Amino acid sequence: MESSREFNFNAAFLELSRIEELDSLKKSEIVKVAKHYGIEFQPLMRKDEIKRYVLEYLVDESILPSTVLETAITVPTDNTFELKRLEMEMNKEIRLKEMEREREKEEREIQMQREKEAREHEFRLKQLELGS
Repeated sequence: MESSREFNFNAAFLELSRIEELDSLKKSEIVKVAKHYGIEFQPLMRKDEIKRYVLEYLVDESILPSTVLETAITVPTDNTFELKRLEMEMNKEIRLKEMEREREKEEREIQMQREKEAREHEFRLKQLELGS
C-alpha cells in the first residue's frame, strides 16, 4: 500500500509549465511519469538524471516550453559542478595534510636515527677512553 501522499499521474500539472511541480516529486513518482511517456532510462540513474530525460522529452513534444528545460537543467548542473569542485578541493587538502604528516613522520624518524647514532658514537668513545 502506498503512502497517503500517493502520486496520481495527472497531465494537468504538466500544462502548468512550472518546473516546481516536477521538482517536488520523489524519484518513484518521476519514474512513473517517465514510464507513462515511454521514456527509457536506467533504473540506477539518479533522480535528477531521470528528471532531465523527462524534461527533454516534454520539451521535444512541446508539452512544456523550452525555457523550462533551460532553467531546470542549468541550475542543477551549476550546483553539480560547484559540488564537484568543492569535493575535489577538499580531497586535495586531505592529500596535502596526509603528505605533510608523512613528511613530518619521516623527519622525526631521521632525527631519532641521528640521535641514536650520536649516542652510540658517544658510547663507543667512552668505551675507548675507559679501555685505554
